[in-house]
Amino acid sequence: MKIAGILNAMSLFTDIIQRINTEPKKAPQPLPETKSGFDEPIYKQDQQHPSIAYMYLKRKFRDLGRMNAIIETLGRDFLTAMPNGAYQSRLGQISFMHRLMHEDLTEEETQRWLDRARDHQYKSPDDWDEWDTANLNEMTNMYLMFTNVDPDLIEDKARLSYEGRNHHRALKETGDWEQAKGFLSAQIDLNRKIADARCKTLGVDSHYQMLMQEFMPGMTIYDTELLFNSHEDALNKIYPLIQAKQASESPPIEIDAKYDSESQMWLNRSLLEVIGFDFERGGLYETGHNPVEGGTVDDTRLVISNVDETNFLNSMKSALHEGGHGIYIQGLPRQSWRYQPVAMDLGAAVHESQALLIEMILGRTPEFFEFLSPRLEGLFHGMNNQALSPENLYKRKTRIKPGVDRKKADEVTYFFHVNLRFKLERDLIDGSLSINDLPEAWVEGMHASLGVLPENHLDGCLQDVHWFVGKFGYFPAYALGHMMAAQFHNTMKKEIPDMSEQISEGDFSQIQGWLNENIYRHGRLMSTKEMLKKATGKELRAEYLEKHLRKRYLD
Repeated sequence: MKIAGILNAMSLFTDIIQRINTEPKKAPQPLPETKSGFDEPIYKQDQQHPSIAYMYLKRKFRDLGRMNAIIETLGRDFLTAMPNGAYQSRLGQISFMHRLMHEDLTEEETQRWLDRARDHQYKSPDDWDEWDTANLNEMTNMYLMFTNVDPDLIEDKARLSYEGRNHHRALKETGDWEQAKGFLSAQIDLNRKIADARCKTLGVDSHYQMLMQEFMPGMTIYDTELLFNSHEDALNKIYPLIQAKQASESPPIEIDAKYDSESQMWLNRSLLEVIGFDFERGGLYETGHNPVEGGTVDDTRLVISNVDETNFLNSMKSALHEGGHGIYIQGLPRQSWRYQPVAMDLGAAVHESQALLIEMILGRTPEFFEFLSPRLEGLFHGMNNQALSPENLYKRKTRIKPGVDRKKADEVTYFFHVNLRFKLERDLIDGSLSINDLPEAWVEGMHASLGVLPENHLDGCLQDVHWFVGKFGYFPAYALGHMMAAQFHNTMKKEIPDMSEQISEGDFSQIQGWLNENIYRHGRLMSTKEMLKKATGKELRAEYLEKHLRKRYLD
């Protein structure tokens, strides 16, 4: 009996030692089924799970999410309210927070926790519902994207990103290519180093492919090129037909009055409320920098460029675009999965699909201008002003004209701007295009695709902020997002038969309900491909955008 007791004790001791060596430190305390003193249920991210390792991971990623929310707040303040004297200290604060997040994510224990959680999932699959499974998958993907990236590179990337905004704003005054070239070279070199680390981790041989993955998970260069080639072929057929049709029509009446900024911002905020943006959890602000979406589900701060009093349509366009982004952010699974990877958006292409659906597709329908026109007349004191009539506003916003400016491009020629940038940044990152040859390649590309020539670098390769802030791999999201938006719209028209009438009355409730049911509330429960298939019955196809353009511009 004594020997048996000793053996049992030794076995127990060995088991304890093994658990100490394999279980993460500081085991999480059990949580009650309801919040203390209330009848509210514990949200999913805080609920107990049979896998202790997964509980650690949920808490780690919750804290990473909190840090990211702090960075978002610091960033919005940087763009809108920060005094110039705080510039250097703010760069240090933001870059330090990015480094801290990176080091916390990639610490040695994270891999051990992921391995143990995966082992539990394999042995006890009934303990894992679809949300927990998707959350663990996203945790793993985030870890793999960053695990072998040097923390110094992450800190440098954050600093260069915010320096790039100021650098680009200064260059808009000078257009000095030599000054820009040095900064862009530094950004390209930095992003190559980050991409190289990811390539080695994931066994991918294209640096640009790995940068795309950060913005569009699951989308490959090959798939992008197939979709782009298909759409380019379609546009080359219908673009001349649209030009010929519009040449035979009378041009729209010019809108040449002045519209004070206060009235414009009132209009912009009112339209955002109409489409479903919640100002209790967000706001709309002006900036001297480029427009940007962002924030968190509880603090969604949309930023547009300072209002131009000679053209209210520009700020309205920007507000609707950023509003589409904002509604998507606010619709993510905020309560059950706050701060967890599964609650994140699906990336830049889906994000842009929501912005372009509101701004380019729904916000340029005749019905939208039927709703808008009488309100403009009252706001801007333009009773019986034919320039503000529904027919003229629609004609003006659907006028096709090639130009050098991407942000002012119409819905048809927009793709050519994006396609050029996609090809140039792909070649810059993968090394087949030298930074010295970028201006010439830009001019040649614009002339070949649209027959226009930029007069200077500001109209050419310096017009966008994306490369200055290190967003290599983002540009394809605009065209892919436009394709997605058309595909969503095609399905919505079938499932909401009176959608046009609702828009003319300013009622976007069913539209927002459809988007929430099919996109927003799922976060990253599904991949982009799975979400599209479930929402529309098809994987992403360029044909729906061609169909939309033919109907709007040729029927």
